[in-house]
Amino acid sequence: MKVMDVMDRDLTSISEYTTLLEALALLAAHRTTGLPVLNEEGLVVGFLSEKDILKATIPGYVGYMDENFAMPDIDKIKNRVKTIGGAPARDHMTKTPVVFEEEENLNNAIVALFKKNIRRAPVVRGGSLVGMVDREEILRGFVHDNFEEGEVEIPAGEVAPTPR
Repeated sequence: MKVMDVMDRDLTSISEYTTLLEALALLAAHRTTGLPVLNEEGLVVGFLSEKDILKATIPGYVGYMDENFAMPDIDKIKNRVKTIGGAPARDHMTKTPVVFEEEENLNNAIVALFKKNIRRAPVVRGGSLVGMVDREEILRGFVHDNFEEGEVEIPAGEVAPTPR
């Protein structure tokens, strides 16, 4: 299988000059965790994820796993969002994102997504965005394949039993 076989063809993206507040609104509206950032020529030059925005708005976010991490007061976070909300995406995006070619072997993409702990990544053709691939979509594809092959059958309205 190739990346193009499971990619989402939604081309929702932002420019380098999109503000963080505009990006947040798009993330919420599309119920997604990140957006590709395109330059004026339409080429993928970055990726802005929820994690990038959290790093920008919550001081010390990167160290949240540290036992000494203390979540700042919610009002301070809101004020910080207002303060930096007008900043362009290019100031906070991942500048060297993981990107896959649409013809790339899906196994390579799966390994890269899981090894690098990335939820979603742009799919390109000649540097131009043609879709997105994400872990959820890949897993959904596996389930769909099993249903088509008759290997898995979950009656409507029932929840699959949890394996023990």
